[in-house]
Amino acid sequence: MAKYTFTSGEKEQVKQAVKDLEKVSCGEIVPYFVNSSDDYSEATWYSSASLGAISTIVMGLLSYTWMLPFHLTPLEVSIVILISLIIGFLVPVVLPQSRRLIISRDKQEQRVRQRAAEAFLTEKVYQTEEKVGILIFVSQLEHQVLVIGDEGINEKVKPGDWEEVVNLIIEGIKSGQTSVGLIKAINQCKDLLLANGFVRKSTDFNELDDDLRIED
Repeated sequence: MAKYTFTSGEKEQVKQAVKDLEKVSCGEIVPYFVNSSDDYSEATWYSSASLGAISTIVMGLLSYTWMLPFHLTPLEVSIVILISLIIGFLVPVVLPQSRRLIISRDKQEQRVRQRAAEAFLTEKVYQTEEKVGILIFVSQLEHQVLVIGDEGINEKVKPGDWEEVVNLIIEGIKSGQTSVGLIKAINQCKDLLLANGFVRKSTDFNELDDDLRIED
């Protein structure tokens, strides 16, 4: 699975978009990209068990209906099942993107929310003086984008207001212009903040680093 990559120029453009937001707004924004929100180690066992069960059922049906083109001894059947189990175990290892098809959508969403919450804490988005931090969290494997505002912002900006921000990022990723979509999303955050009265004051200062965070 190809990882998110940004050129040095793109990183600088994103950083400048964050700076532009903070020149006019008291909000602090942290864009954060991860390759995956979890290793989903259980996917290997799910895949292995599923392929092994399918092989067993198929061979049983073919044998029962006399459709096997050749006779298999119990040892040979055991070997086929064992090979199926091994192949099933290796599929998520060799093809990490297959984990998105193996793990339930609900579990993926839960892991992404947990990972985003960790990023919110580790990046200290919650530590701004007026509680006006915003985390833009993008998890590649799960194809999910979350925008989380601190309590100061959430008093005025509703969860539904972030949908356009999310959509702009998704459109950028789908078109192969991730940095462009992210910059548009940051500009949309700026418009939302200003529309809800989060205007920069003379006493405001830069509380969080403006760089784009990219984690493997």
